[in-house]
Amino acid sequence: MDSGTLSDAAVDAFVRERFIPVRIEKEHQPDAFGSLKVTAFPSTILLRADRTEVARLPGHLGPQEFIEKLKAATAGN
Repeated sequence: MDSGTLSDAAVDAFVRERFIPVRIEKEHQPDAFGSLKVTAFPSTILLRADRTEVARLPGHLGPQEFIEKLKAATAGN
């Protein structure tokens, strides 16, 4: 997703405006990775400030689909 969806200008602007993106890599942060119970690669997990999960978006998504799923997941929040 780095070279496609996440590097898309519209996705970058949307994410930076509404979220605090954090990347967790299994080999570098195994404890954090394990606590999130990641089972698909890549995964986007939306958390509230209190660390409760809002949504989980597993797998590769195209730019427009990624934005739409983020919007749907956060509607009303």
